Amino acid sequence: MVGGVVGAVVLGGGAAVAVPRLSSDCGRDVTEVTGARSDSPFLDARQRAARPDHDRDALVTALDAAPAPFGKVLGGVGYHYEQWAQVSAFAQGIGVRTRDNPDFTMLDDRTLKPRWSVRVGTRRSTYDASDTRYLVAALSTGAAPDLVALDADDGHRVWCTTLDAPEVTFNDPFATQVLDGGGVAVLTRGSGSTEQVVRLDGRDGSQRWRRGVAADEGDFLGSLGDGLLLAGGTSHERLADPRRLSQRRAGQSLVAISAKNGRRRWTLDSAAGAGMHVIGTDPDAGLALVEQWTGQQGRVLALDRAGRQVWSVSPGGPAHFDVSLRAGRVLVRAGNAWSAYAARDGHVLWRRTVPEKPQFLPYGFALADLPLLDDDHALVGGTTALHVLDLDTGAMTSAALPTDGINTTYWPYEVAVSPGLVAVATNTGAAVVRRTSGG
Repeated sequence: MVGGVVGAVVLGGGAAVAVPRLSSDCGRDVTEVTGARSDSPFLDARQRAARPDHDRDALVTALDAAPAPFGKVLGGVGYHYEQWAQVSAFAQGIGVRTRDNPDFTMLDDRTLKPRWSVRVGTRRSTYDASDTRYLVAALSTGAAPDLVALDADDGHRVWCTTLDAPEVTFNDPFATQVLDGGGVAVLTRGSGSTEQVVRLDGRDGSQRWRRGVAADEGDFLGSLGDGLLLAGGTSHERLADPRRLSQRRAGQSLVAISAKNGRRRWTLDSAAGAGMHVIGTDPDAGLALVEQWTGQQGRVLALDRAGRQVWSVSPGGPAHFDVSLRAGRVLVRAGNAWSAYAARDGHVLWRRTVPEKPQFLPYGFALADLPLLDDDHALVGGTTALHVLDLDTGAMTSAALPTDGINTTYWPYEVAVSPGLVAVATNTGAAVVRRTSGG
């Protein structure tokens, strides 16, 4: 159903089935554009030859010569020392946004041609996606959020709904989880100091239930499998700030609720001066990986679907660390020391140290942004090379990037891996290459 769906709700944590009501205003700031009317910023070989660019062409030449999994360069674009191109990966191919045109374009995984694009007229927006759906949240000033579900293959609008929720400001929680069947769970600001979780139907966006929850700062919403949703926690950055951490009051950090009806299953509290950040969940294994800080001590712990601790480890001692869940492994980076733990039981898989000089990783690198090449390998965008990381052993194989006297020209700030493509965005240019076997 195309149009808005505004549902009746029951306050105080009750469940309700919404009665859809069409609204021509829903999603008015979101415009779908067909592939034939969409443009790609990436230039093919003929276009690049007609428009030479030294830095872009050096990146293209290096990637053309790189070993597997890097194949032929399909497209490239140049710019000048700015994070101009934003790349992301989907089942359909590579998604791209540019600084001059922040709207989204889906590029085909085989041809790199535009499949569709979408224009969003609000100053702030966010998105989520599954293999079949692309979800746009238009966050208007002074108005409730609009959620627009698009078909991820062709960009066709499936449904739109306006949330019965306050305006989402920069400091407010807002998280989404696309569910099986195209349904969506949304965590946003509720009444008073609490948050709310709403479940929307995958067929028409109508509200199935709404539940008020105490979800700390509302940093996370995700699936634990077996019909459970996990919500809550605070950001990694806030936990890493000793002053902020010392001021935190005792209270509820995490809550697990039923995806079917929103009823609470269990909660987990933090003491004063402590907090939790959800690293990620493994729905198949029924595990949540959580970063917990108490004073100056941090640890990683695994929780099962009942909220019981399965294992814990202190990987960085008193030092703060970067951590991410990747294909059943917990990766940890503390300075130049890297390590990995098995998510199921916490045993150490490997430890290694990366070089201190030259600087191994670009500024702003986070393990949470590390894309998988497959279930056993991840792609690391280093300052001098693209590294294929073996998740079981910690071994790396490298494809050299160009360097120059400035030494930041070709630093990748973003890498993305789709089923058939690899996209690399550096400080002065971006390129997309065909994936090949053997790496």
